[in-house]
This record gives sequence, structure tokens and C-alpha cells, in this order.
Amino acid sequence: MAAAESRPSRSGAVRLLDAAQALCGLLALALFVLVLGWPLPEALRDETARVTRLILLLFVTQEAARFALSDKRRQLLRTRRVEAFVAVIAAMEVLFGGFLVGWLQDLGSGVGSTTVALLYLGATQFMLLCAFALRVLRENRWLSARSLSPGAVFILSFSLLIAVGTLLLQTPHATTQGISWPDALFLATSAVCITGLTPVDISTTLTPHGQWVLLGLVQIGGMGVMTITYFFAYFVAGGVSLRNRIGLQDLLSEENLGNIGTVLGLIVLFTLGMETLGAFFLYQSLAGTPDAPDNLLLFSVFHSVSAFCNAGFTTLPDGFATPFLAANAGFLCSAMALVVIGGLGFPVVENFWQYLVAVVRRRVGLRVATPPRLTAHSRVVLATTLILLVGGTLLIWVTEFALGGGRAHVAGESTWLTALFHSVTSRSSGFNVTPTESLLPATAVIVMFLMFVGGGPASTGGGIRVTTLAVAFLSMRRLLLGREDIEVFGRRLSSELAHRALSVLMAAIAFITVVSVILCALHPELPPENLVFEAVSAVCTVGLSRATTPELGDAAKIVLVFAMLIGRVGVFAFLVSFFPRREPGVLRLPETTIVLN
Repeated sequence: MAAAESRPSRSGAVRLLDAAQALCGLLALALFVLVLGWPLPEALRDETARVTRLILLLFVTQEAARFALSDKRRQLLRTRRVEAFVAVIAAMEVLFGGFLVGWLQDLGSGVGSTTVALLYLGATQFMLLCAFALRVLRENRWLSARSLSPGAVFILSFSLLIAVGTLLLQTPHATTQGISWPDALFLATSAVCITGLTPVDISTTLTPHGQWVLLGLVQIGGMGVMTITYFFAYFVAGGVSLRNRIGLQDLLSEENLGNIGTVLGLIVLFTLGMETLGAFFLYQSLAGTPDAPDNLLLFSVFHSVSAFCNAGFTTLPDGFATPFLAANAGFLCSAMALVVIGGLGFPVVENFWQYLVAVVRRRVGLRVATPPRLTAHSRVVLATTLILLVGGTLLIWVTEFALGGGRAHVAGESTWLTALFHSVTSRSSGFNVTPTESLLPATAVIVMFLMFVGGGPASTGGGIRVTTLAVAFLSMRRLLLGREDIEVFGRRLSSELAHRALSVLMAAIAFITVVSVILCALHPELPPENLVFEAVSAVCTVGLSRATTPELGDAAKIVLVFAMLIGRVGVFAFLVSFFPRREPGVLRLPETTIVLN
């Protein structure tokens, strides 16, 4: 009887704790926008810090009370592990926050104490926002009641991020002299979709705070494209029905749904680890050089994140074409390595991890469930990537230097390094060591093809993906050789995969054609080849431009906003999200034939 009587009171206490958590999230959101958006005098900044610590203390208290009221504490920790982690971090911030801010200020990174304090406040408030967003997603009946396709989840999540980014870029703290709404929307979309196209010079238009807001959008768009995919897909399709399970496996290339949490953690650790390692090499390549930026540490971090996420944003007016960067082979090679690794895709990274774990276990004498091997997917991605890198380098070198007379600028005093850099970055990153508008027409066509192909599936790259190109080529080879099956690396591919690759190819070509026609209709005064180049770059989320983006009007920028968003989701995936699947019928129509050639 006592236990039964305690249940209503306990449920009432839980509802009160839920309200406290919601209050923490809303207050954190308001402070987050205030801190990042408006210049704060020191007195108001100190007051904001005190309010933030009170919110953190309230959040920690309600989590502790929730744990004390629960009869199943171990289960509670499993279901609320994110909130528990945030509570631990929040408690550490309350106890040691002042010491950490002082330590960051003493690093001598070139950022003022006010900026460091505001960024740290924004980070602590962002943690609370994550916990609040997680709760909203768990308890949102509207989302739970609908079987959203992966494309619809992408569109909703990216649209929300773009809206938040646009608002943050419109705040006084983000720009030096303000920015128009179309430009803010365009820049936020380009960052979230990790494209790199920009209608303004971010080195002069955005303040340091605005540049870090931009980088935050890039990080969420790069790492978040993977982590948000796993999280949202698991929330929408996590074991609800067989149809959702199949959709989730197709989206994530993960056979075991129980590994979603492990996979998510591996994505985050690998991404942050590679960006940290890349920042170290970028820093070392510029340390001690006479033209190195004053804030070299933050400069290295910014460009490491931008390179790994294949975003192509840079804080320099001329980008990597700046003389002290274009002549630094170590910097360019480090950036290229980040671009290639970021564009391989997480299925390849996960397979490499499993392969290394299996090899190590076998070497130390432990039993291995399955022998270490690279999957057919990993081999196809690696082989196609290598062919595109080598083939692209050779073709660009021939068209630009051997036949073109070497008219383009040379990076690092090496024509081969210049050709290799263009071959690497054309496939998604958008960095350039020579003015893109100075490339010869033949080279521009090769670059457009590389942009169209892009990187690997589930990567930070764009385009139709290297696997789509590989499957289409293998399907054509099957027809040329008169074989019954599509074969690769001792395995057979299904005909359905070839049909899907053809659909992706046709959808991408059709959409690029539509965008190109609209741009040419809106700007008949601009060279059509430059507008087509712009359309390919936007749809394939690359970011290279033949100096065309700043000349576009607001209408053309809005067209490219949709092009970047749809291109990042995937044109075919975008279309599929609006067409419900039809169950196969019992009866089939009679077969006929059509003359092709």
C-alpha cells in the first residue's frame, strides 16, 4: 500500500524535475544566443557567467534528484547516459570553470580574454542545449508517430541548423558591418552543407566570433552529418518495425542495430582525433615561418576542421593561394591528407578499425570470431579513390601544364603538386591554390567531373559518391563482356544496386541541368560555362567557384541554397523522401521491349 501511495507522489516529482530540465534548456538557449550574438561588456559578461553556473547547478541538482528517486538506477543511467554525462561535465564546470578559463587565456593563442570567456560560456550552454534537445526528441509524439525516411530526417535536421546559423550570423557580434539576410542564409547553408561557396569575403566580413560560429556550423555539418544521421535514424527507426530496421541498415551500412551507440562513439572519437592530429601537422608546417599568422594555433584548428569536413572555408582572403601557403608543401600535403581521409566515409573507417582489432587479437593469441579482411565496399571505395586521384592528377597536369603551357600559377614550385592538389580538393573540399577562374577550359571540365563524383558514402564529401560511379562502370563492363552478374573483388553485386546507381546518376544530372538553366536565365550577362560550373559545385557541395558567387543576385543565391541543401541530402534520397514506397503487387504487367540503339 505504501509503495502504491508513493507512486503518484514520485511521478509528480518526476514531472517537476522534467519542468526544471526544460527550464534549464530554454534559459541556456537564450543565453547561448546572447553570448554568441551580441557584444557583452565585462560586467554583463560576469553576470552571464554567474547565471550560467546557476543553471548548471540546477541541472546537476535535478539529475541527482532523479537518480535518488529511481528504483531502477542502473536502467536510468543507461537511458539517460547523455544527461548523466552532461551533469558530470556541468559539475566540473561549476567547480573548476574559472581555473579552466584562466588556463585557456594563458595559452597565448592570439584570442582575447573576452573571446575565450564567451566561447567557454557558449560551450557550457551548448551542453545543456544538447541534453534539452535529446529530451524533446524522446518525448515528441509527432515524430514518434511518423515513419520518417532518412531523406526527410536529413532535410528537417539540416533546415533547423541552417535557420539557427542564419540567425546567429545576423547578430551584431558576427559581422563587422552587417550582412544581408540572403547572404546570411547562403553562408549558413554553405557551412552546414559543408560546401564552401561564399558570397562575401569571410576574412573581412565576419568578426572572429562570426568565423567561429561559421566553423561550428561546419563541424556540425561535417561530423554532425554522421552523428546526427545515426542519432536521428536510431530515434526514428530504432527497432520500431522491420521496414524501419531495413531502412536504417541501408542508411548506416550497419548490420547490428545494437552497435549504434558504439558506432556513434567511434565516429566522434575518430573525427576529433583526426582533426586534432591534422591541426598539429598544420601548426608544425607553419611554425617558425616568417609569414605565419599571429594566432597560429586557432588558424591550424580552423583549417584542420575545414579540411577534414571537406568544407573549403578559410580565414585568408586568397585562401590557400596566399603565397606563404601555396609555397608550403608540408601544409598542402597535410591538408590533402585530411581531405582524403574525411572523404573515405565512415563504413571504410569502421571496417579498418575492425580489421586492425582482429589483426591485433590474432597476433596476441586471442580467438577471433571472423578473420580480418577488408570488405568489398572498402576495396571499391579505396580503389576508385586511388584511380580518381592518380587519373585526375595526370589529366590536370597534361591539360594545364603539358598542353596549356603552364599558364596557371604553380604551388610549391611543383607542377605535379599543383595538379595533385586540384585533383584531391576538386572532389569535395573546395580549397584552391590557384585562382579557379584562371584554369584552362579543358582543366575546368576535368574539375567538374571530379566534383560530380565526389567522395565516399557516409563521408564529409559530396557528389554522387565514388561507389555510384564504380557500380555504374561495373554494370557497363558486365554488358560489354556479356556476363550474367556484376562482379568485383570475388563478389557478386545485385542488379538492384546497378538500378539504384543509374537512378542516382540520372537524378543528379537532371537536377544540375535544372539549376544551370535557372542560373543562366537569371544572369544571361554572365558566361554560361561559369554558371554551369557554379551549379555543379553547389549541387555536389564542393565550393569551387570561377569568381561567380559574389556576382549573383538574391534570386540566384536562393536557388543555390536549395541546390546545396538538396545536394547534401542527395538528389535521389531527396526525391525518395517524398514518394512513398509501393508494396509489390501479386500480378505483373506483360513484358515488352524498346529499341535503344
